[in-house]
Amino acid sequence: MIVKEGKIKVNKIFNEISGLKDKEKIVKISEFFINIPYNKGSISEIAEKEESLTIDFEGVDCMTFLEYVEALRLSYDYESFVNNLKWVRYYNGVIKFENRRHFFSDWDSIPTLKNITSKIGEGAYKTTLKELNKRDNQKKWIEGLPIRLKKIAYIPQKSIANIIDKIDSVLYCGFYTLKEGLDVTHVGIIIKEKSSIIIRHASSIKGKVVDEPFIDYTMDKDGIILYKPIIR
Repeated sequence: MIVKEGKIKVNKIFNEISGLKDKEKIVKISEFFINIPYNKGSISEIAEKEESLTIDFEGVDCMTFLEYVEALRLSYDYESFVNNLKWVRYYNGVIKFENRRHFFSDWDSIPTLKNITSKIGEGAYKTTLKELNKRDNQKKWIEGLPIRLKKIAYIPQKSIANIIDKIDSVLYCGFYTLKEGLDVTHVGIIIKEKSSIIIRHASSIKGKVVDEPFIDYTMDKDGIILYKPIIR
């Protein structure tokens, strides 16, 4: 196992979330990551070559940020966090490059989450069949992985404003793309507090984990895919 703790102290997180409900846990846990540097592909190459679980809190990309938050909210100490991270990041918790959930829609198989895109987007959502990982006739997005057909539901950009009132306090959000072979191009956490809705995410543009107004951020996106944490 490879661990780079950085400024994130796991035991401090557990002390501060003790007694909180799951939604409150996600908000609080994700706050610890604000201003942590963005690091593109912080684990993918290591995972492919060494097949070792990597925990890197010195820098996160958009996906590892969500993986850490979800694994931490399910845990009560460092050992349980490591175990939960395996099950969030890899199918069946088996640490192999080909077992990793490389695509956001792979989260359909995580039992602690529910894809609620069609429920929230009722009457407005669309479905499409994607050949995930197919970049073009000659290339793949991720070498070493197969191309597979996947049915994906998404809420198109023009309909997002109409479903805002249905958004719960905390949701995991993927920003759907029309690009061939991909389901999303970015992910983050929607947080609704009082009258404001923000997206908390690891931004490559800002170079760190930041909060931004959700509606403003979606203006140039093709759509959204939503997962709701299952409260235990």
